[in-house]
Amino acid sequence: MKKSYKHILLADDDLDDCEFFAEVFTRNFPEVKLSISSDGGKLMSLLGSPPDPTADLIFLDLNMPIMSGPECLEKIRNSDTLKDNIVIIFSTSSSQSDIAKMYSLGANYFITKPADFNDLKNLISKALAIVGETETSRPAFENFYIKL
Repeated sequence: MKKSYKHILLADDDLDDCEFFAEVFTRNFPEVKLSISSDGGKLMSLLGSPPDPTADLIFLDLNMPIMSGPECLEKIRNSDTLKDNIVIIFSTSSSQSDIAKMYSLGANYFITKPADFNDLKNLISKALAIVGETETSRPAFENFYIKL
């Protein structure tokens, strides 16, 4: 059964990346509410007082001020109320060590940010489809890294 999304959170300190991400949602998923947090501390504050509607997915950058992506992920996975949230790492990194670390910390998927807008649109669409059609919330490691 394919899942429909009502609310997606993006935590990323790169303004250009946030604008491209928001444009993808405005053009291709206008029915989805998108909330953007510019750092990990703001993300955790937002998650501390659940947004309405509750977020279906969190796209989380690795390198952010205040609190990094890995720090946020650890807090999310250690929280009784947040631990089941689907977290997709959304980073410029394609390092195997970063990918393995995020898997070990409990992220659901990992995406490397593409430079091209159409690739970004296609990659986000692919990620939403994979998450929406997956029976389990966490794949085997070989299916963790989503790429075009």
